[in-house]
Amino acid sequence: MLKNLSPLLSGALLSALDAMHDGQTLTLVGSGYPEEQITTPVIHLGDDVTTEAAAEAILSVFPLDQNDAAPIVFLDLTAEPSDVPDVAFAVNGIASDAELRRVPMTRLELAPFLELARTSAVTVRVGSDAPPCAFLLRRGVL
Repeated sequence: MLKNLSPLLSGALLSALDAMHDGQTLTLVGSGYPEEQITTPVIHLGDDVTTEAAAEAILSVFPLDQNDAAPIVFLDLTAEPSDVPDVAFAVNGIASDAELRRVPMTRLELAPFLELARTSAVTVRVGSDAPPCAFLLRRGVL
């Protein structure tokens, strides 16, 4: 284990994050995400890991794109513009804390989200029992 790194940041995950180029995306998915839709390499963090814990670990070392109007996209299964899931608020707060700035976030419905997720460099899967959720995180320059 390395000093001051989350134990969730395995060698495989750190290697995948390091290999990513600026502008590429990482997909972070919960247990309810359709397995058959994942077309990128998958790193499973464990059944007891929450989306929030995974986001905190990843965003502690993963810079978000500052030139993108919304470097975080979340899967919207509610179709209600005023209804943002608690996990989306939490991930947005974690990102803003990690970046030391307000990080804009946008939502997409299932079909356009899946289309973008297919082009991700890597998918990180958590096993939390939270409602189905998924995020795209666009890498920026460190």
